[in-house]
Amino acid sequence: MNPTRKKSILIATGITVVVALWMLSGLGSSPVEFTTAPSVSDATGEPMRVRVERISANEVTREIVISARTEPNRYVRLKAETDGAVVALMADRGSPVAEGETILELDMRDRNARLSETDSLVDQRELELQARQNLRNREFASEVEIAEAKARLESARAARARIALELDNISIDAPFAGLVQERSVEIGDYVRAGDTVVDIVDIDPLIIAGDINGKEVSELYVGSRGTAVLVNGTQLNGIIRYLAPVADENTRTFRVELEVPNPANIRAGLTAELQLEGSRISAHDISPSLLTLADDGTVGVKTVNSANRVDFYPVEIAGATTDGILVTGLPTDVTVITVGQGFVTVGQQVEPVSNNATLESNAAYERAD
Repeated sequence: MNPTRKKSILIATGITVVVALWMLSGLGSSPVEFTTAPSVSDATGEPMRVRVERISANEVTREIVISARTEPNRYVRLKAETDGAVVALMADRGSPVAEGETILELDMRDRNARLSETDSLVDQRELELQARQNLRNREFASEVEIAEAKARLESARAARARIALELDNISIDAPFAGLVQERSVEIGDYVRAGDTVVDIVDIDPLIIAGDINGKEVSELYVGSRGTAVLVNGTQLNGIIRYLAPVADENTRTFRVELEVPNPANIRAGLTAELQLEGSRISAHDISPSLLTLADDGTVGVKTVNSANRVDFYPVEIAGATTDGILVTGLPTDVTVITVGQGFVTVGQQVEPVSNNATLESNAAYERAD
C-alpha cells in the first residue's frame, strides 16, 4: 500500500474516533435546569411565607343577572267585524299609526239604503204604538195589542242598530298607537266577519322579559329598578312592572318584565341581559384569582387566622365589580392569602407577609399563578 494513502486512512480513523467519544460524553449541550415548586417549609423547617391582605366587607346591593329578550308592550290581531270588500288601505307594514287612526275601509254595499229603510220602519212602529195607546184609552184596544205594537217597535229599533253597527265596522281603526306588524289583505280582497286583517304592535315602552329562579325572585318587587344590556351594547334603564305570581310548570321559574322607554323604536325580539337590583348584602370585593377549589370541588378562599394557620371559607359569587367580584361567606374582617394559596393546605402554619413586602420566593409564586 502507498505510504501516503496509509497515513490518510489512519488520520481519518482517528478523527472519527474522537468525534464519537465527544458526542457520547455530552460535551455539545448545557444541562437542563429544573425548578421545583416551593415545599410546605423551607430548608430550615421554617413556616412557608405567603403574601396576605386584610380586607373588610361592605354593604352592597346584590345584582341579579339573567338572560332576557325584548318584547312589545302590546300586540293585537285585528279582525273584520263585518263582511265586505277592501276599498281603501291607509297603512303599510312597518308604518306607525296613531290611536283611532283608520287603517283600512270596506265597501258600503247597500248599508245606507238599509239604514234608511230601518229608520222609516221605526217611525212607522212608533206611530202604530201611539195609535194603539190612544185606542186603549177609549177602550178600543187590548193590552195584548199594545204589547204587540211595542214588540214590533223594539224589533225595528234593533234592526236599525245592527245596520248602524255595520256602518261603524266598515272602517278598521287602530286601538292604540303603534306600528303595523302585518297586513293580511290588499285592495279588492273580500273579507268576512272574523277574518284577520292586520296586526298592530306597541313597542314604546319596550318590555325586557326573562325568567328568574325561586330564590332570587323573593329579592325583587314591582317598581324596583333594573338595566337591560342589548347584544349591541345599548343600555336601557327601567322599572319592574310585573313579577309572575306562579312559577312555570316546566322550568319552575318566574317571569319578570322590565319596562323601559323606547322613543327610538328599538325592535322587539332581541337578545338582552337583564341586570336587576336585588337585596342589600354584606360582601367582599376580591380578585377572581383568589378563588381556590377544595378537594370536593367547593369554591372558596384561603385565609390566615390569628394563629397564622390556613383556613378555607366556601364563598358564593354575588356579583361583579369594575375590578373584581363580590363574594359572600367570609367573616366581616379577614386576612386573605393573595400569593401562595396554591401551595398551602388548611391548618398549615404559615408566615404571613403584607402585600407591600417582597417575598423571597416571589418568582416561584408568580410562576405558579
